[in-house]
Amino acid sequence: MAATLTQVAAHLESVDVSSLTAAELVEVVTGWQQAASMVAAHQAAAISELMARRTPMGDFVTDELACAMVTTAASVEVLAGRAAGIHAHPCLADALRAGTIDVRKVDTILDGTLALGLGAARDHLVVEATEVAAGLTPPQLVRWLRRHVLMIDPQIAAKRSKAARADRGVELQWANDSMARLIAFLPAEDAVAAFTVLDALAGTSDDTCAGRSVHQRRADAFADVFGSIIDTQRTPGGDLVPRRHGQRANLHVTAAATTLLGLDELPGELAGYGPIPASVVRALAQDATWRRIFTDPATGAFLGCGTRTYRPGADLTRTVQARDVTCTYPGCRQPATRTELDHVVPFDRSRAASEQTIEANLHALCKRHHQAKTAKVWNVRRDRATGNTVWTSPLGITYYRSPVPVHVSPKLFEPTGHRRPPPTYAGDPPF
Repeated sequence: MAATLTQVAAHLESVDVSSLTAAELVEVVTGWQQAASMVAAHQAAAISELMARRTPMGDFVTDELACAMVTTAASVEVLAGRAAGIHAHPCLADALRAGTIDVRKVDTILDGTLALGLGAARDHLVVEATEVAAGLTPPQLVRWLRRHVLMIDPQIAAKRSKAARADRGVELQWANDSMARLIAFLPAEDAVAAFTVLDALAGTSDDTCAGRSVHQRRADAFADVFGSIIDTQRTPGGDLVPRRHGQRANLHVTAAATTLLGLDELPGELAGYGPIPASVVRALAQDATWRRIFTDPATGAFLGCGTRTYRPGADLTRTVQARDVTCTYPGCRQPATRTELDHVVPFDRSRAASEQTIEANLHALCKRHHQAKTAKVWNVRRDRATGNTVWTSPLGITYYRSPVPVHVSPKLFEPTGHRRPPPTYAGDPPF
């Protein structure tokens, strides 16, 4: 009889790892890997059951799970997709429960056979792949799957190429130390063309190349292309860059005035990225347009924005975006500058727009969560006393999204010794 998850976990927990030999520790590590696979199988079964039921959540089951698990909707979508594949192919569930494969191999099998579509050919290959996966590493399994898929359908390469082109896109990934990765998934000819241009722009003979590697020069050339577009607000073809919410395409950085003046080292906030060091803030501020934002000195919470119908004007839009930073749905990190503005209390056409389209009754929502709120799948209210956005799910569970400080409170950086008195300011920046 196969061991249950409870039995495997109980046995592993009872082991004193400090008394084991190196060989025995290897067995314990692989044992916990088996337990993790068994856990994944049970979680997938629960997700499949939840997705199959008719519940008040409707199409927003993954959003409810994201809130309950305090994770992103994208992460839950991965779990849900895996659960659907496991449910459709019971051999995967059996192998996970037995601990002979892990979730990475499950994902590899599901992704590697996807091009075959639904049908007996894919079902048979999944069964065969599950059997051989126990003795292959994930990269080896990928190659094994590609070879067998091509044997089943020699025309699959053309089909896969067409499907892959439909998945083309550009993705921004955060990294540490004020860095990020901009990843473009392109048809090969387009990617090679872009790289060829960057390689030419990087140059090899100009004196300005001194001290920079070819990789650094390509990166600088890439940044210069888009920096020029932001500066001129013109595309390479000469067309104007489209505006959003009536605003130019720009970088949005929020920072304390004391940081800009060099009186402290409080981090700033780069919209769409997150905290950046004071040194980077000051470098960006040298060639920037400033707008004064009023905050609570104790918490850094947004209070108001300096100045310079149903659809909010650009100034009100900027105010709400600066206050909310991101979509106000719990856990959603879509930058406010790429969201839609929603009336917390729905807009009533029988009342004056000036009474409803105000900062206190507006918040930033990404398109998906705006639709969920408009359809009354989720209900929302804003607590003006705390700034919390309070969401109630279709199941009646309440989640809170607290306001995001627009800068770190200076109190967190107070030294224990003598401190220079803060300066006073008058008028609008620059001070």
